[in-house]
Amino acid sequence: MNSEYKVAGLMAIAAAFTLTGYEFVRSAATVLFKSAYGAENLPLVMALMPVVVLLGLAIYNKILSILGPRRTLIVTSLGSSLIIFSCYLLLINGSKAVTPFLYLTKELYIVLLIEQYWSYINSTLSPKNAKKLNGPITGIAGLGGALGGTLVGVMAGTWGSETMVLIAALFLLPAVLVSNYTYRLGGEPINDPGNSSDQMGWHWLKRNPTLAYLLVVVLLSQLLSVVLDLKFQSLLSIEFAGRVDDETAFQGWFWGTLNSSVLILQFVIVPLLLSFVGLRWTHFLMPSIHLFAIGYAVYDPSIFSVGLAFFLFKAFDYSLFRAAKEVLYVPLSFDERYRTKQIIDVFAYRTGKGASSVVIVILQRAGVLVNNYFLAAGLAAALLWLALIFPLSKYAEKNHDYD
Repeated sequence: MNSEYKVAGLMAIAAAFTLTGYEFVRSAATVLFKSAYGAENLPLVMALMPVVVLLGLAIYNKILSILGPRRTLIVTSLGSSLIIFSCYLLLINGSKAVTPFLYLTKELYIVLLIEQYWSYINSTLSPKNAKKLNGPITGIAGLGGALGGTLVGVMAGTWGSETMVLIAALFLLPAVLVSNYTYRLGGEPINDPGNSSDQMGWHWLKRNPTLAYLLVVVLLSQLLSVVLDLKFQSLLSIEFAGRVDDETAFQGWFWGTLNSSVLILQFVIVPLLLSFVGLRWTHFLMPSIHLFAIGYAVYDPSIFSVGLAFFLFKAFDYSLFRAAKEVLYVPLSFDERYRTKQIIDVFAYRTGKGASSVVIVILQRAGVLVNNYFLAAGLAAALLWLALIFPLSKYAEKNHDYD
C-alpha cells in the first residue's frame, strides 16, 4: 500500500508541473488567436480538432507499440515542449499564422500527457485505494493549475502573452524527470499478450458496454463545455475589446481562482463522496448540478451567470468527474487502460469539442446567430448526460465497478 501511495503521489506531482505550464499556454493561446482572427472564428479552429487528435493518437499508439509506456511518455512530453517552444519563436517574430496551430497544440498535448499519467496510476492502484486516492491525486495535480493560473494573472500584463507560451514549454521539463523516476520506482506495466491486434483499441468499446457509454458521456460533456466556453469567450471579447494582455491576465485570474477553489473538492469532497455515497450517485450528481447552473444562465445571461456555469463545469470536470471516471478503468486490461482510454479521454474529449464546432461553423455560414443558442444546447447536453447515467451504472454494476 505504501508503494501505491508513493507512486500515485509522484505521478500527481508530474501532472502538477504539466498543468502549471498548461495554464500559461491556455490563456495566452486563446487570446492570441482571438486577437489575430476574432472570437467568432474560434469554432472554425476547434472544428479541426478531430483530425489533429486522431493523427496525434495514431502517432501515440505507434510509439507505444514500439517503445512501451515509459519511453512513450518521455517522447510525447519532450516533443510537446519542443513544439510549444517553436511556436514561441514564431510568435516573437510576428507570426499570426502560428496562433491556430498553437491553439490546437495546447488542446491536444495536455490531454495526451494527463491521460498517460492516469493510465499508469490506474495500473498501480487497487480499486479500493483508487476511491481513496483519486481525489487527492487530482488535488495535487490541481495545485499546479492553481499556481499557473495565478502566475499568469500576475505576469501576463507585464511580460506579455508570448512569454507565457515560453514558460509553458519549460514546465514540461521537470514533469519528464518526475514521471520517468516514477516509472523506474513502480515498474512498467506489461502489455497483455494477444490483446493488441487492434492497435488503437477500438474493439474494447464493443466488448465492454461500460466503456461505450462512458465514451458517449464524455462526448456530451464536451459539447456542454464548448458551448459554455464559446459563450463566455464572446462576452469577454466584448468586455475587453482592444486590451489583449488585460484579457490574458483576467483569464489567468479566472483559471487560477477556479483551480484554487477546486482543491477543496479534490482533497475533501471527492474522497468522502466516493467512499460513502458511491460511484453511481456521484455520477448522477454532476449533470444535475450543471442543469441548475445553465438554467440560471438561460434565465439571466451575463458574464457572471455564464462564467459561473462554465466555472462549475470545469470545477467538477477537474475533480469529481475525473476521479469517479478513473475508478472505472482500474480493473481493466492494459489495452483498455492505455489504448481505449486514449480514445475516450483524448479523442472523444477533443472530438466532442471539434464536432460541436463543425456544426456551429455550418450554422454560422448559413446565417444562424448560433451565439443565441449556446446555452440551450448546453442544457440539452446536460439532460442527455443525466439520462445516460442509468445504463452506464447498470453495466458498471454488473462488472462490480460500482461496489
